[in-house]
Amino acid sequence: MTRCWHGRAFAALGRWVAGRSPAKAQALARGLTRLPWINAKRRRIAATNIELCFPQLDDAARKALLANTLVSNTTGVLETLRGWFATPAQLTAHAHIVGLEHLHAAMAEGRGVVVVGAHYDGIELAMRHVADASGQPMPILVRRNNDPCIEAVIAEARSTYAGKTYDKKDIAGFTAAVRAGHGVFYVPDQNAARRTVFVPFLGVQAATLGAIGGVLQRSGGRVLLMWARRDADGRQHIDLQPAWEGWPGADDTETAARYMTWIGERLQAAPEQYLWVHRRFKTRPPGELPVYR
Repeated sequence: MTRCWHGRAFAALGRWVAGRSPAKAQALARGLTRLPWINAKRRRIAATNIELCFPQLDDAARKALLANTLVSNTTGVLETLRGWFATPAQLTAHAHIVGLEHLHAAMAEGRGVVVVGAHYDGIELAMRHVADASGQPMPILVRRNNDPCIEAVIAEARSTYAGKTYDKKDIAGFTAAVRAGHGVFYVPDQNAARRTVFVPFLGVQAATLGAIGGVLQRSGGRVLLMWARRDADGRQHIDLQPAWEGWPGADDTETAARYMTWIGERLQAAPEQYLWVHRRFKTRPPGELPVYR
């Protein structure tokens, strides 16, 4: 780490952000969103996604949703830093969790739990809140940062509530953690380029990981669903619920479709808080043209 000055700078920035109140973080996000060089690429991607997924909106409504999405996404980046670097005292009273009894009951069985979430803004912060409330570390399946210095800082920060993180390719290690009795987080809703099934997401065919059901079944753990949204004061409201009866099922496409339908339904309450800046529709069915320019 002696050469990783930018890693130390990143950690210092994270600790500074973690010390801001949710209201101040939201105000900072609004200011950052006005910087065009921050938003150029994200704006193009989000605008395309919103046009595809909300065809019923007129131009004015789409522009408003896009503007709110960019502010929310920037807020989500700051929330991620809070999730990584905040002390327990800095997080107190900034979240309301419903359904925590389902997590405690599942953990009491000793067979492990998989908490399935989605890429709404602030997912890392929600995982931190739930892990802290569970009373034990909850590992995460992650995509490593390409910069080793930044990845080292993130891994150390996550270790305070995740204990251990597993690379997205280390499914064997991840599922073994569940079989060992751990609660873990699993967030498989982004574009899948391999082992893909195409299922509808808000009316658009979305390349989705076909192995979702296989991963969950291989783990042998209880499955819970987690959704979070941010209120006007910046407080997170987190909902934990048991997975649907018979899910995951034997059919990979049906399992993925039920999951993506759930996401489409839940995001309607605050559509700007989903990760529309991700190229969710990058991989297209055979014969379809690319949707992103």
